[in-house]
Amino acid sequence: MSRQPRAELAQVVLHEARRLVADHGLGALTARQLALSVGCSVGTLYNLYPNLDTVRLHLNAELLERLAVAVGAADTAAGGPQASPEQRLLAQARAYLAFASTHLNLYLALIDNRPPTTDEQAPDWFLEKVARLRRGVEAAIAPLIPNGDEARLERAATTIWASVNGLCEGIVSGNLARVSRTDPDLLMEELVATLAAGLRARG
Repeated sequence: MSRQPRAELAQVVLHEARRLVADHGLGALTARQLALSVGCSVGTLYNLYPNLDTVRLHLNAELLERLAVAVGAADTAAGGPQASPEQRLLAQARAYLAFASTHLNLYLALIDNRPPTTDEQAPDWFLEKVARLRRGVEAAIAPLIPNGDEARLERAATTIWASVNGLCEGIVSGNLARVSRTDPDLLMEELVATLAAGLRARG
């Protein structure tokens, strides 16, 4: 396995990292287990990625890309620019929740806030994948933001995304079930309707 081209082996590492996390959770992603799954030495693994946080960064970037595709497809199916902001937001939120529910361990790894091993900022290419999700929300709520205020649009979209993500986390973790037995889809509808109504009221 270690004789494979470097780029190809790096992709194999990510594939195995995804499988380990999907099957067993983030705790299964150790250097020793990952190297064993790939069929290479730990030294070879660290020649490809300097640490496990870098592996996680690339894995999460891939997950963000898949999530953005799923959310974008749902937005398009709902009618895209021809649909109301509420319809678009709800379609995006439902797709987000569906992804989180279907890929639970990968989603939990994505939102895990464990501090990194270094103080380095996330690279621009990673932040761009995060921004792609936010821009989908921005497109949906743009009609509710007067005068094309880009700063306010970004703030509002970030707040909505964070709210949807928080509700998703509570639903898929089971923690929210201790508070309410309401159908999760109804909770998502309530959240989206409330946020959109707030934007409309502010004008």
